[in-house]
Amino acid sequence: MSINAAFPMPPQSLTAGIPDPATILKQKETYMKMLDEQLKSGTSALEMQVDRQKQAVRAQADQQKKQFMMQMDMEISQQEMSLDQQRMEQLMALQQQAAQQKAGLEQQAMQLTMEYQQKKAEEEMQNQQYSMERQQQEMQMKMATEMAKFGSFGGGGQASMPLFANIGGAIQMPQFDGGLTQPAGLGSVNLQPQADPPQ
Repeated sequence: MSINAAFPMPPQSLTAGIPDPATILKQKETYMKMLDEQLKSGTSALEMQVDRQKQAVRAQADQQKKQFMMQMDMEISQQEMSLDQQRMEQLMALQQQAAQQKAGLEQQAMQLTMEYQQKKAEEEMQNQQYSMERQQQEMQMKMATEMAKFGSFGGGGQASMPLFANIGGAIQMPQFDGGLTQPAGLGSVNLQPQADPPQ
């Protein structure tokens, strides 16, 4: 009798194809390193992207600032030009007003000067006329006195001729045989009192 002894099949390996803990640890470390590198790379890329975006925002803001500043400078320049124009117009008006006032003052000064000179000339003429009339009156009175003295020596019982006729009017000089006559050029003299010249 033959006996066929059947050996049992060995158990299949349950760990076949499954990495052992050492391999798992190594793979984990490898993956962790890769993840760290990816995180670092992603973080760096994100930071660079954000930085570029910030730079773009700043550049755009700077451009807008420049445009705004240029616009503001133009507006300021226009306002300054307007103010300068107003200042020039007001300055011209002030200068014109001052010139008119100066011209008015010059005219008033000229009129007052002419009036003073005219009054001064009239005053000098009055003083000269008063002086001449006074000298003429004194000369007439002196001549009349001399003639009265001369007539008092005439004697002969004849009535003395009055020295002054019509005292209120012009002096009428008496005629004498001695050849004395009234000086030429004296004319008649009014003995009425003269008004004092203005001081």
